[in-house]
Amino acid sequence: MQPDIKLKAIIDAVPSAIFIVDQDLQIFDINQAASKMVGVDSEIILRKLCGEILHCLHEKESTAGCGKTDFCSDCVIRESVEKATQGKSIVKQKYELKVQRGKDIEMSYMLISAAPFEYNNQVYAILTIEDITELTKLRKMLPICSKCKKIRNDKQFWEDVDVYLRRNADIKFSHGICPDCSNKLYSELKSRS
Repeated sequence: MQPDIKLKAIIDAVPSAIFIVDQDLQIFDINQAASKMVGVDSEIILRKLCGEILHCLHEKESTAGCGKTDFCSDCVIRESVEKATQGKSIVKQKYELKVQRGKDIEMSYMLISAAPFEYNNQVYAILTIEDITELTKLRKMLPICSKCKKIRNDKQFWEDVDVYLRRNADIKFSHGICPDCSNKLYSELKSRS
């Protein structure tokens, strides 16, 4: 099952990791973002199972392999593909993933999407994995000073709201003065005229 070269170019242009899988999570094709995510060329990945390629801890701990461990029934990727291929509809699920970086353990958040399609009388799924950690962290509550409005960052330092959002959300600010503050700050000037 090799897609048309034009279609492959389009899929490779998508910045999210895309895997073409069957109902057993056997990989038939991936895009460049998926290859980069797993750190392996697509030729090495083909016909292997997702748990094997995505370095599932449970798959590594078991001699049974991907799809046959005690934890596979709780696998969000397997569940998404099964729901999509059986229900013939798109499935999206958010997944919390603990990632160890050096000595630190960080929470990562992934959006797992599965969309079914048929090809040569076989049912497959387009499995998309997107890292939404940054968006999820920004949606959480931020500790903000009730007086000066500075935000406490992850390193427990206080910084201006505009600096925090520029660094974490790539938001740039322009400054102005709202009518209430203008009245408070410049009330003397207005009363003189």
